[in-house]
Amino acid sequence: MDEFRAGWGPLLAAMIGTMCGLITITNYSQGFFVGPVTEEFGWSKAQFFLGFTAMMLAGVITAPLVGTLADKFGACLLGIVGLVGHAVSYVLISLNPGSLALWYASFVLLAILAAGSLPIIWTKVVNGWFVKNRGKAIGITMVGTGLGAMLLPPIIEAVIASAGWRAGYRVVGIGALVFAMPFVLVLFRERQSEPETAGETQNHPMQWGYTVSDAAKQAKFWVLCGVLFLTVFFVVGMLSNFERIMIAEGLDRPTIAGIAAIMGGTVIVGRLMVGALVDRFWAPGVGMFFFSLPIISVLLLLNTDITVVAAVFVAITLGLASGAELDLLSYLTSRYFGTAHYGAIFGVIFAVFSVGAGISPPIFGAVADATGSYDLILTISLGILGFSVLMFLMLGSYPDNSEEEIANA
Repeated sequence: MDEFRAGWGPLLAAMIGTMCGLITITNYSQGFFVGPVTEEFGWSKAQFFLGFTAMMLAGVITAPLVGTLADKFGACLLGIVGLVGHAVSYVLISLNPGSLALWYASFVLLAILAAGSLPIIWTKVVNGWFVKNRGKAIGITMVGTGLGAMLLPPIIEAVIASAGWRAGYRVVGIGALVFAMPFVLVLFRERQSEPETAGETQNHPMQWGYTVSDAAKQAKFWVLCGVLFLTVFFVVGMLSNFERIMIAEGLDRPTIAGIAAIMGGTVIVGRLMVGALVDRFWAPGVGMFFFSLPIISVLLLLNTDITVVAAVFVAITLGLASGAELDLLSYLTSRYFGTAHYGAIFGVIFAVFSVGAGISPPIFGAVADATGSYDLILTISLGILGFSVLMFLMLGSYPDNSEEEIANA
């Protein structure tokens, strides 16, 4: 546990940064704003959520850029700038006078100014501190998303109920900054490239890694991009439409809310389980297991009348898959392509991830509206999940020259 004694500070700061960063705050807060905003401005729910789509698609540019900048100027500086930009952007969103064009522009600006708070930054520093326990460390870092999923709903709901949606956006943005910044300023630091002692040399070998251009020449790079695109398309599509799917199955809203809370807790469990398992077992195999579970849930949704117990099972499998995704994205990137240029490579792969996350909610909703049910998109999801499980197999063995291989030699 020498790694945890040395790296607990950066790890804690990374977890807090993840909890207060762009992906967590936006993913787990927008559902509470859609009603008040659309009622005030007369927009449709689809028009509201296109802001999220615009933000995620902007990540195609911002994610690779911030990854490259982190490799060049350091992740710590980018993390600080990202948290400040995140707060500023949410304040600007709260000032919207009812302009749909300004709404979309504000979310694109959010993607730009808050890019430094993406998981690229937090996991880049954690990867530098942890080698043998990297999976566990990444899992702990990503627990921040689960904590956000549990803590944000009651806070946002209370603020909106008492002071309105504009105050809600300001409290979320400024509150995240005020809470996270002390941890980041004091504890978030990168490990020096040169170890100080011979003992550290064994546990923290010199960084290795492909450049972006060299990584892109390998089939594994495109397989990883493909499998993450497919899995995030399914996970985000299901998460964003979970309430509507359960209502279509005959469940009432209070029951669905309770089931969603269980799912939020399961996300945390998934993060920690994946982190522990990938340190001991072949990570693509772990991914195959976690993304096979929702296949059972989709089959239940398509072929049975959903009871509360069955709905809880669906929520648990979806939560585990959601918890696995970003952990695997970070871990597989570092294991197959190294950490020397991790920021740049992670940024490119995260851009593909962003496209899948950005387009899936409206596609799931549009197909359901066009056909009158979720059956078609759920059937398509079966094929997506099955193909993604097979793609995990295509990743093959780890490179022999990885830091982990050297450390364990």
